[in-house]
Amino acid sequence: MPPVLLSVGEILWDQYPGYRLLGGAPFNLAAHAARLGFASYFISALGKDAAGDEAMARAEALGVDMTYTRRHPRWPTGIVDVTLDDPAHPSYHLRRPAAWEEPEISDCQAAELRALRPAWLVCGTLQQTCPMARQALLSLSGIPLFYDVNLRSGFEDPATVDALLRAAAIVKCNGAELAWLARELTLHGDPAEALLRRYPLTALCITLGADGCRIHANGEAVFERPPAISAIDAVGAGDAFSAALLHGFTQQWPLRRTARFANALGSLVASRRGAIPDWTLDELLPLNTG
Repeated sequence: MPPVLLSVGEILWDQYPGYRLLGGAPFNLAAHAARLGFASYFISALGKDAAGDEAMARAEALGVDMTYTRRHPRWPTGIVDVTLDDPAHPSYHLRRPAAWEEPEISDCQAAELRALRPAWLVCGTLQQTCPMARQALLSLSGIPLFYDVNLRSGFEDPATVDALLRAAAIVKCNGAELAWLARELTLHGDPAEALLRRYPLTALCITLGADGCRIHANGEAVFERPPAISAIDAVGAGDAFSAALLHGFTQQWPLRRTARFANALGSLVASRRGAIPDWTLDELLPLNTG
């Protein structure tokens, strides 16, 4: 049986100038995880509209189980306007209200999901600032939580972040988010070490863009540089990195191998257009060395 991954989060259309692609950080992770061999289930909401129909069909084609993504009776399928003035640092503008803000799972559905014995439960910050999303996540508490801090302008709520850090097993953030955590949570000294002291984490991963990543786990810390590759669209690269990171932890790989693999997949996705471009494991082999 493949390992099971549950993702609670936003699914929406990334609207670029002249075209749109399906995205939403937790959904991107779920889709990349499905390609890595996870049984990937997504918990969210889409509108009862053509954009929702198209998103549902595309998600299922990507191998993501959408049984627990409901169709919202009033709000439209989400859209985020993406600007790529700097390909390595895209900017986003969310259109609201949107269906993804109100996922809903019943007690019976939560029991069904628990019966799958999931390896991981995944969330970010954005959707968890919404009450119904928070309730959906709480209904699945006890499953090892992977929390991608992934701050978005207007949704940087320290209380929500603190609660998710307390619930998480693995946390991922970038350098700017680590600095935000240090400031807003009053972390003293080295912020990574302070996070590990304050919260019951089994692992902390800090992504460093073109400089790679640093992972702390089991009293060990490793730093790995990424492969040399030209980024054209960084949207979704961090989510692919996260999926690969969870693959490594699920397989109980050595920390350095996990970091190298995550860097390779994140870099490959950044070299292509869109958050969920086509890729194969064979393409990772020349990048996953060192």
